[in-house]
Amino acid sequence: MGKRGLSDDSGVNSNVENSVKVELTHKEGLVKELQIEIPAARVQTEMDKIFDEKKRSVTLKGFRKGMAPLDMIKKLYAEEVRLDAIDELIQATYPEAVREKTLRVATKPMVTDLQMRDDGGFMYTAQVEVMPEIDTISYEGLEVSYVELAVEDKEVDEIVEHYRRRLSELREVDRPALATDVVVADLRKIADPKLAVAQDSFANSEIDLGYRLTVDQFKTELPGVKPGDTKQVEVIYPEDYTDPSFAGARLTWQVHVKQIKERILPDFDDAFAARTGLAQTALELRLKIREDIHGQKEEAQHRYQRRAVMHHVCEKNKIMIPEGMVKDYLDAVVEDFKKQGNQFDEANVRENYRPMGIESMRWDLIWRKLAVEQKIEVLPADTDNWIRSYAERHGVTTEEAATALARSGRGEQLKESLQEEKVIDFLVNMATKVPFKKDK
Repeated sequence: MGKRGLSDDSGVNSNVENSVKVELTHKEGLVKELQIEIPAARVQTEMDKIFDEKKRSVTLKGFRKGMAPLDMIKKLYAEEVRLDAIDELIQATYPEAVREKTLRVATKPMVTDLQMRDDGGFMYTAQVEVMPEIDTISYEGLEVSYVELAVEDKEVDEIVEHYRRRLSELREVDRPALATDVVVADLRKIADPKLAVAQDSFANSEIDLGYRLTVDQFKTELPGVKPGDTKQVEVIYPEDYTDPSFAGARLTWQVHVKQIKERILPDFDDAFAARTGLAQTALELRLKIREDIHGQKEEAQHRYQRRAVMHHVCEKNKIMIPEGMVKDYLDAVVEDFKKQGNQFDEANVRENYRPMGIESMRWDLIWRKLAVEQKIEVLPADTDNWIRSYAERHGVTTEEAATALARSGRGEQLKESLQEEKVIDFLVNMATKVPFKKDK
């Protein structure tokens, strides 16, 4: 039974009189109900303390500050002090009750059913959600798919062309534009019903007709134009366009052509390879490109396997998540959508993000439990490896990287992240690897 000792001369009897009685009831799911009874002696002690503070702080007519009789203070402020005392005691006794019943609280309590007793004491009920108890984590029978990785020649060719374009030169020509040219033009917006673009004009815009990401309408309409020509081009963005502000937009531009530039691509030879700074010969460059593509595919497959095993282990361990935590997560998601300033259906957002939120919180509980079960710890070598990798990526020394980490104050956060990574690697290694099968 939780107790709150008082500094007086009444000894043990005073502690007994001030003892708080707590009864715990298990409700549905993760909800626990605490019925907390506060004796009259403790209420009176709290009220006396508040009355004393009130006496020192208030000024009554005819009395200097702090000199009004206590009886008068009690008469004037009895109800206010009683309510303040109840509030203070709820704030103090709820944490005491949680500690006494050793609850791992997950959400804020909901205080209800406040009842005053004839003797001056009171009782109240606090409902709260607790964290789930996890006996053990099941990960037997996990499977992850894989594919035999290969790099095709055309993939290497695409990267070679990317480097050739990056090191190419533009030369002005006096002829109609070809599908591989760059058109320099002044753009003026004529129509934009959705108001997708804030700016009305763009001077000296370079429209690269040979670039794969240039919008299709420019690629279709501008070949054949000459300097001095003016042409209207309507650009239509698909409904599923990646940028929501452009999705479904129809913009009409007046294009006043100023120059046509021809792109001069360098030959792919040893001299070109040296210019890239990646290799000394064309063959070495192709081999390096092939190696890089293979590494990227390995990393992509590794990321896929990690995500898959995290999802599968969450499916195998349907740990209940406190509803209050889910609500807090969805509230944060909705707030982020509001900050973006776009129109959205809040009910749909909450419905769509709910499964993701539950799985994310479930995974957090799972990996922490697995780390304990499997004694997976972060060793000094793990942190040293991270520091070396950070130093290489940012072009600094390991000492500078270590100093940056120390100054950031994120050492514990990094340790948790590395521990989680080790848990994921453990699960991937334990999973059976099966060949990937395409859907028919």
